[in-house]
Amino acid sequence: MAKILISSLGTGRKAEGSYSKAQYELNEKIYETTFIADALNKHLDFDKIFLVGTKKSIWDEAYMAFGGEDENYLEKLYEKKESGGIDELFLEKFKNTTSSGLEPIIVKYGLNNEELWDNFSEFLNIAKNIEDEDELYLDITHSFRSLALMSFVMAQFAHTISNKNFKIKGVFYGMFEYQGENNGITPIVDIKILLEIQEWIKAIDAIKNYSDFNPLVKLFDENKIEEDVKKTFINLNNTISLVNIASIRQFINTASKKIRTIENSENKIIKLLAPEILSLVNRLNKEKISDFQYELALWFYDNNNYALSYMALGEAIITKTCELKLPNDDFGDKDIREKAKKRIDHPYDKYYWQGGDNKDTISEIRNNIAHQINNRKDKVNQDIDKLKFFLDKFKSYFKKQ
Repeated sequence: MAKILISSLGTGRKAEGSYSKAQYELNEKIYETTFIADALNKHLDFDKIFLVGTKKSIWDEAYMAFGGEDENYLEKLYEKKESGGIDELFLEKFKNTTSSGLEPIIVKYGLNNEELWDNFSEFLNIAKNIEDEDELYLDITHSFRSLALMSFVMAQFAHTISNKNFKIKGVFYGMFEYQGENNGITPIVDIKILLEIQEWIKAIDAIKNYSDFNPLVKLFDENKIEEDVKKTFINLNNTISLVNIASIRQFINTASKKIRTIENSENKIIKLLAPEILSLVNRLNKEKISDFQYELALWFYDNNNYALSYMALGEAIITKTCELKLPNDDFGDKDIREKAKKRIDHPYDKYYWQGGDNKDTISEIRNNIAHQINNRKDKVNQDIDKLKFFLDKFKSYFKKQ
């Protein structure tokens, strides 16, 4: 396991012939240096530091701060920096004569999309050096704001698409604007919470758009979340994954208590989830089972979960027929449901898709989904269009008393 820092290098400000130093404070310890990366390294002792800067960043000052002692090379660094002539080849000596594990990276200014994509590629090349179980730290204090955002986005991108299980341990920002109110001390603030919020946002988006609770459950495993809250969402996720309609309805029926548990969570982000779950509960909280199943079919459709929508719609139609024609029988009994399907007044196969000569019914499409029959392999897009037709067509059926 390695500790890795990615830090941006700015152009610096000179005061009385030398670059300005700051007193950085982290965990009540003070480090006086030109670079926050230097302060962070003294505090955390990194195994590798990627120092990202442009051809006019203060590489000369960084060379001294990280242990470089060749005055001739230092002078050439200064001259090259002033003329904007620094490249990675010239920085080879910088790399070889400064602190072990320091890797200088030259990027462009990011003045247009082409330069921004080039910079993103450089950051992704950095990500290739991160291995399983490594700890990654970001410093977004110096240089152009686009570079700070780039490292931020790269970390998310690499963490999402790679199979490497590295951890983002800190996102540091040296708050210079606060030093005037803090006796000249610049606090180093860890804003990693912004990355964490992004992960929660993606998890909520997966719920709202795809009825997928898996990203949320994964976040629960990575965070200290109360067991009763965690179990609530794990159970809901499992029932949806298995299309266990009865279990989903049971969850809805008892959801008010579960929501109170969520609202009382010590985790602030978990509390924000309560309105989303309440919205789902209010939508699916129907007195009649058929109305619940039909609304569930609509919800699955809205979340692009078309297979589950077909399943729920098929069951809803059968249940509605039971409610209308067999009100004294057990709707959950398999034989009763088969009896309802065979009734001459059961509409399950009475409504056909009206597109061309293909007179498909819900049961044909639903059975193909359930049993993976091969005869509809070229009709995926058509079946999605047909689902919307069927949902609209059966709307009036569920209004019958």
